[in-house]
Amino acid sequence: QGRHVRILIQNKNGPCPLLAISNILLLRNKLQIHPDFSFFTFSQLVGLLGDYVMECNPVRGDSELQQNQHQQVNDFLMVLPKLAHGLDINLKFKNCKDMEFTAELALFDMLDIELVHGWVVDPQDEETWDLVSPLSYNLLVEKLVDLRTFIEKDGSVATASPAPIAVDE
Repeated sequence: QGRHVRILIQNKNGPCPLLAISNILLLRNKLQIHPDFSFFTFSQLVGLLGDYVMECNPVRGDSELQQNQHQQVNDFLMVLPKLAHGLDINLKFKNCKDMEFTAELALFDMLDIELVHGWVVDPQDEETWDLVSPLSYNLLVEKLVDLRTFIEKDGSVATASPAPIAVDE
């Protein structure tokens, strides 16, 4: 569209979900950065996003709706600073949009940002699909730890063909 958009980058390696959110909103022309700014602190960026959410969610409707909206904004503002430490997502392996709902994901929903992941099992690999697709990442890790513990207690060699993983649904 011929417009110039300033984006944010990190000056140190680390978690970047806050930068991703900010850059999406900048590219959508929902946030603007004053041309005089060349550096943002984490707290300034949190404040900028907090202000944006407050502006985009004016209080409307009856008192119950207002209370719900107020709670959503407060939840958003409480989760936002946690993004300095990364984003803990318990993804599921069936499709790229399948994730366990968390407060962090609600933040993306509130900003109308679709979050996807690439940890999807190929359905053509039927054996792996049947074992892994019903599981979340956290559940799969638990089952692998259980399997390793079983193998170590049983005295079996870890390179032996492992027993199938039982799936609890």
